[in-house]
Amino acid sequence: MSLNKNNIYKNYSDLISDKEFDQIKNYLKVDMDCEDDLIKELLDSAALILIDAIDSSKQPVDFSEEPRFQLAVKKQVKEEYEHRGLSSDSTRHKLANGVENIIHQLRVKVAMQSDHT
Repeated sequence: MSLNKNNIYKNYSDLISDKEFDQIKNYLKVDMDCEDDLIKELLDSAALILIDAIDSSKQPVDFSEEPRFQLAVKKQVKEEYEHRGLSSDSTRHKLANGVENIIHQLRVKVAMQSDHT
C-alpha cells in the first residue's frame, strides 16, 4: 500500500482521469465497460510492479505525470490483459517488450534527482 503526501492511499487507477482511462481501454482495444474493474486492477498492480522495480520508496503519485511511466503501465497492462489465464507451462516474458528499458531510464532519472537534492 502506498500513501500520497497527505497520507491517503491512492491507487494508480484513482490518479488517472476518465479520458486517460478511456485511452488505456482504446490501447487495449476494449470497447465495453464490463471489464473496467479488471482493467483497473491490472493498472494498479502493473503500476506497483513498475514502481518497485524503479524505486520502492516511491508511490504511484510520484510517477503519475511521467509519460514513460504511463506508457510502461499501458504496455504491461496490455500484456497481462491479453495473456491472462495462461498457465505456468506457457512461455512468456514477465515484463512486456520495452518496459525494462523504461524502468532503467526512470531508475537513472530518480537516482540523478536524488543526487541533486
